[in-house]
Amino acid sequence: MTIRTLWTSIDPTVQQWLLANPGCLVLPRTLVNRVEASSGTSMTTDGHGEYLLSEEDLDYLKGRRREDIPDGATEVPAGVRGAGPAEALDR
Repeated sequence: MTIRTLWTSIDPTVQQWLLANPGCLVLPRTLVNRVEASSGTSMTTDGHGEYLLSEEDLDYLKGRRREDIPDGATEVPAGVRGAGPAEALDR
């Protein structure tokens, strides 16, 4: 299971969080709970209930982020999913 396979069933609030926090490598327990509740699946978590984002997950999120940013923009406009510098995900 990857974020890509769950994306359409993930709560929009969690989607926005994932796109707005490109430096995070871990999905916090509270958000894992929301993903599991909205998708009906069980995620593989660590001892703290957090989901470690895989390289595939990070690549997918990077692509999603780029899709939501207009050409030439360095920041996501208000009202568009995600927020903050566009280049942050290109670490």
